[in-house]
Amino acid sequence: NNGTIKIDGININELDEDSIRGNITIIGQNPYIFNMSIKDNLKLVKDNLTDEEMIEACKIACLDDFINTLPDKYDTIVGEGGVNLSGGQRQRLAIARALIQNTKIILFDEATSALDNENQFKIQQTISELAKSRTVVVVAHRLSTIVNCDKIVFVKDGKVSDYGTHIELMKACPEYKELYKIEEQNSRQKK
Repeated sequence: NNGTIKIDGININELDEDSIRGNITIIGQNPYIFNMSIKDNLKLVKDNLTDEEMIEACKIACLDDFINTLPDKYDTIVGEGGVNLSGGQRQRLAIARALIQNTKIILFDEATSALDNENQFKIQQTISELAKSRTVVVVAHRLSTIVNCDKIVFVKDGKVSDYGTHIELMKACPEYKELYKIEEQNSRQKK
């Protein structure tokens, strides 16, 4: 109800819609993938995309190896909504699109929820790299996704309950600590 949101020190109410949209990429839990080739889905965010840029983004998003197993590789048609891809593959394609877009702010909204543990770990490394040169906001229920974040905001019943680093929250926030322990136990049981 109060306060301001600023981008590079400028109140967003003073910015036009295009400048805000041009600086923020959102990667959601269920990203929309168009009924076109993988290459064309990536070119949606950059018309003059080179093959080198495309392949590099897909490597970083842990998708290139999979694409190279397909008969038509980057020219493979993925179907309406990406129906020919798994949930994790759609998320990784959306991450590659975000990398190509190269905005200053990236919001991951449950963007790793459909990934297996191995690919989630790789994407976490990618997120850490991205955070070195831009602002990255990660919204996640899976706490292992956020443990390396600079600041974690723990929300309970729609309100900020606590915030800090993972280590600070493990010491100061019993609910966070309990959720993290449960997640660790579940992860060990799956192995």
